[in-house]
Amino acid sequence: MVILEKTSTQLKLRHRPYFIWQLSGCLVFSVPLLIVFVSLILPWIIYMLGLYVLCAFNIISSIVLLICAGRIFIYHFDKDKNSLLIKQRGLFKTQVTLYPLSDIFQVQLKSTSWNQDNTANYQIAIILKSGKHLPIKSGEKSLQQKLEIVNLIRRFLGMPPQKLAD
Repeated sequence: MVILEKTSTQLKLRHRPYFIWQLSGCLVFSVPLLIVFVSLILPWIIYMLGLYVLCAFNIISSIVLLICAGRIFIYHFDKDKNSLLIKQRGLFKTQVTLYPLSDIFQVQLKSTSWNQDNTANYQIAIILKSGKHLPIKSGEKSLQQKLEIVNLIRRFLGMPPQKLAD
């Protein structure tokens, strides 16, 4: 997650799913290249195993992966407009969701697993007063990095920082 803007009245964060982009790019280029190399060594194997079908399936699944999981998320907290703008920019369309800042009840790390120790997987979540949970895509792997993002948002909203229980 990258901080695009950080002022006293604006906080703008962006998440780009680089791993998904790299994975789909590797699938699109490496599998057909592997098929070409195999067909040069063993030309009969293409007809026996239907490698052309595998190549087409691979390209289609990579495109579906990009469409479904390759969206860019922009989180724009604005105190002047009293709004949280969540923009999801995909390959073909952009979806914009707007929430008032006054509806935000809590920003916290939530455990997504049963165990609550340091090896548990945590997710950043904004909890609204209505009880709705908005997950924040951060792309960060370590618990400390996720906690820094949570505390950055909490400081901006005037909340005390979150500490993890030891």
